[in-house]
Amino acid sequence: MKRTVLKLLFCVSLLMSCAGAIGAGIMLGTPLFVVFAVTAIIGSVWVSKLLKSVPNVGLIVKFRGESGYYQKGERKTTPVSNNDILYHIRMFLPFIQIGLFVFSVALFGSSHRSEYVSRQICSTTFNGGYAEVLFVEQGKQGRAYSELTIYDINMEQVESIFMRAESAIPSLDSIVGTDVYVSYRRFPCSDSTLSYDKVMLDESFLDYGKLKFNYHFKNNK
Repeated sequence: MKRTVLKLLFCVSLLMSCAGAIGAGIMLGTPLFVVFAVTAIIGSVWVSKLLKSVPNVGLIVKFRGESGYYQKGERKTTPVSNNDILYHIRMFLPFIQIGLFVFSVALFGSSHRSEYVSRQICSTTFNGGYAEVLFVEQGKQGRAYSELTIYDINMEQVESIFMRAESAIPSLDSIVGTDVYVSYRRFPCSDSTLSYDKVMLDESFLDYGKLKFNYHFKNNK
């Protein structure tokens, strides 16, 4: 019974060490990276402890031009045993983990990295502070949008909204009191005055009733 439990624990530990290394590579740059990295470390430690009693039988090598295998400098005349296999797992597991990690990073890791590229479009100052508009593009196939952020005189953020910028880029004209004037050039719409639902994105539109400023969007054709 004890032998069966140890075998099961060994298999689970070996699986954790390899799966953790692969998962860490895939999730590199995300919060889940830590979870998989810890899983790989714990699995590797358990494997090492479980194989601590395996004797140092030596590496099995084959020299070029030789027909047989050698172990500890002598020709190996006996079949490969369980101790041979377990000894090699104990010796090469860290290198296997590194290889799996590097392979998974090269193959999948980049797909989880945020590729946000932002640049300032315009900015302005007003009696109550400072405001700027950033053009943000997410990756090569991600959507483009603009973020308008308003700060007070102490450069503390007061409010931020997200606006469309796929086919037309907004320009911040002025801020008078609590009225913010934004204009688009050739926005894909026939209206000269743009409503919130045509311009604002995500939470900015859903929560427009809670905004501290009044936004006026104009379409310059």
